[in-house]
Order: sequence, then structure tokens, then C-alpha cells
Amino acid sequence: MGDKIKSLIQRLKGNEFWLKLAKNVSTIVVGQGGASALNMVTAFASAGILGAAGYGSLMIGQTFMQAVDAFLNFQSWQGVIRYGSICMERHDDDGLAATIKAGFFVDVCSAIVGCAVSFAIVPYVSSLLGWDAVSTTAATIFCFEIIVHIEGTPTGVLRLFDKFNYVAIYAVSIAAMKLALVASTLYLYGPNVVAVACVYCAVDIIKGVALFVLALAVVSKRIGLKKVVAAKQHDLPSGFLSFTLWSNLAGTADAPIQYFDVFFLSMLSSEVVGVFKFFKQLLTAFTLLSTPVQQAIMPQLAELIAKGKNEQAYSVVKRIERIFIKVVTPFAFLAIIVVPPALGYFMDPLYGRYWYLFAALTALTEVGIVFTALHPCFTAYGLSKQSTGITLLANVTYLLACYFLLSVMGVMAIPLAMCMQYALAICLKTIYIKRVVLP
Repeated sequence: MGDKIKSLIQRLKGNEFWLKLAKNVSTIVVGQGGASALNMVTAFASAGILGAAGYGSLMIGQTFMQAVDAFLNFQSWQGVIRYGSICMERHDDDGLAATIKAGFFVDVCSAIVGCAVSFAIVPYVSSLLGWDAVSTTAATIFCFEIIVHIEGTPTGVLRLFDKFNYVAIYAVSIAAMKLALVASTLYLYGPNVVAVACVYCAVDIIKGVALFVLALAVVSKRIGLKKVVAAKQHDLPSGFLSFTLWSNLAGTADAPIQYFDVFFLSMLSSEVVGVFKFFKQLLTAFTLLSTPVQQAIMPQLAELIAKGKNEQAYSVVKRIERIFIKVVTPFAFLAIIVVPPALGYFMDPLYGRYWYLFAALTALTEVGIVFTALHPCFTAYGLSKQSTGITLLANVTYLLACYFLLSVMGVMAIPLAMCMQYALAICLKTIYIKRVVLP
């Protein structure tokens, strides 16, 4: 084993791309791992004290905000990374400054629109889906945070300039603050969903402001804030606005599978929502490796593609898929066997009775992890328009499956619909890359 580790280290030292990726991924893993562990404790505390129904109401409110945010609040991080990488490769500081300025402008304008619309439609969505007063109040509270969701360009800036250590420290700090405040609120007010929703919202507002300030500090040091403010529109790389529009439309098209599961399940009961969301929260532990890879890989793929190394970029994706299959599969089987009965014993028998739901979600989580590098690679190729079309088709299929199967299969309609969506998105993107990008 020691010889294998030494051999791996030697190979990494001889390959700048993989060495850089390993360094950035390990940094994110430390930060993401610490933050996820703290967030997991927060979820356990919230679900345990609020109960499945109370936690479900909290998640309904938060998911409503996230869905509106996904539909209306444009995030420009993909465009900042892609065109920022091109500008850096060309040593075009004016173009880089214009790219960052345009990204901030898009973020701020869309955040204002998203916040206004969310407040306006809460009563209508609540009435349509039959939410109770607690869920509706929680949804209204969460709407306040959309105004500070200007995280697209800050995220892109930190990844573009390899400031993954900043992201790690920031993530852990915010997660620790959230745990402390939620624990204090639960201790003082008990199972009060509205009070916990206020704390969740307040922490997310602090999170958005802190990330914005952090990005401004990095920009100030690297190219200067004055240069960004003074940047001219004619210096903006051709295609940035079009790419950003299409990449955001792809995100909007992907909103159903990200958030609509809760809306469909809320028509069954808040308890089902609570169980479903708690299972998904637990399964985020599996993303401790895939999420860092997804965050770290796009800037490097964009750099390879900017240099014309399209085949090398895709070979990186395939290699990551093979690694994840070997690493994740044993842990997925272990989780399916151990987690449901443990939750049923230590928390609530309801979690144990839904073991089949946990098994299905675990299998789907593994599939998502294995193909985690495919989606940023597709975007790095500049295929934002094609990504939108594929994502829209896959999510329309998901919505139709949910609609027609929910009354027949109950909660299991959601995993089946997710399976259809995953299969379409993964297969179509893979075929397009092989037949069009790499003919």
C-alpha cells in the first residue's frame, strides 16, 4: 500500500494538471467536509426537535425560495470562469475586468427581480399546493435572502484565481455559525419552525454578503477595483452575455429536478417531505469528493479547451468517472444496509419504514457522483445552448413522470422520475461530445 501511495505521489508531481487538481480538490474537501459535518449536525438537531412534519414545513419554505432563485436569479459564475480563462490565456486584463463587471451587473439585477417576484407569488403557490400556515410563513421568511444572492460572480472569481483555501475557511465558518445559532434557537424556543426559519435565513444573508466582500478583496488585489469599475463594454469578450444567458437558462431548466420534488411531495404530507429532505441531507456526505471535483475541475477544463486540447479535457472526465465508480460503490451499499434501521432506532421509526426510498436515493446519488465531471466539461466546451435544450427535455420528462406517477406510486414516483432525468441528460451530453465535439 505504501509503495502504491508513493507511486501515486510521484505521478502527480510529474503532471501539472493532476497535481493542481489534487491540491484544489483536497483544499475544498477539507472545507466542504468540515462544513458538511456541521450542516449535518444542524440537520439532525432541526429534524430531531422539530419532528418530521415540522422539518418538512421548514424545507418546504426553503425549497420555495431556492426554486424561485433558480428560475429568476441569474448566476454568472460559469461565464466568468470560461471567458475569464480565455482573457487570462491572452493576457487581456481589460477583457477580464469587463467580464467581472458584467458578471456583477447580471447578479445584482437578477437578485432584485427574484426577490420581488418571490414575495408576490408566495400566496398563490401556497394556495395551489395546499400548504399550511407554518409552511407559508417559512416560505415568506426565506424570500428575504434572495436579495443578497449575488454569489455567481464572487464564486467564479474565487475559482478562477484558485482561491479555494478562502472558500474552505469561509464555508466552515458559516456552517459553524449556523449550527450555533440554530442550536441556541432550538434551546430557547423549542420546536418553533418560524424561529428556526428566521435563523436559517439570517445566516444565509450573512453568507451572501461575506462571499461578496471576499471576492471584492481578491479582485482588488489581482486587477484592482478601479479597473473593474472603469471597464468598457467594448472590452467585454464576444459571446459572454449570450453564453451567460444560455447557461442560466440551462440552470433554470434544471430547477424542476432540484426543487420540485418537495412541491410534489408537499401535496402528500409535510411528514413525507421531512423524511425525503432528511434523507437527501444525509446523502450529501457522498458529495464530499464529487462536489470539490466539480468546483475545481471547470477552471482547469476551460484552460485546456482554451488551448485547443479538447480530447485531453474529455479524457480527464472519463478517468474521473472510473475512479468514482471504484470509490463510491462500496460505501453506497454499506449506507443502504446500515442507515435506515439506525435512523428508525435512534430518531423515528418513520425513517426506518422508508428504507426503500433511501435505497433508491442512494443509488441515484451514486450515479450523479460518477458523472459529476461531465456537466462542467460540457459547459467548458461552450455548449451552453445545447445544455439548455438537453436539460429542458430531461426535466420536462421528469415533470411528466412525477405528475402521472405520483398518485399511483406515491413517494417512489420521485426517484423513478429522477432516474429518467439522469439517463436522458447523461446519455445525450455524452453522445453530443463524442459525435460533434470529438468527431
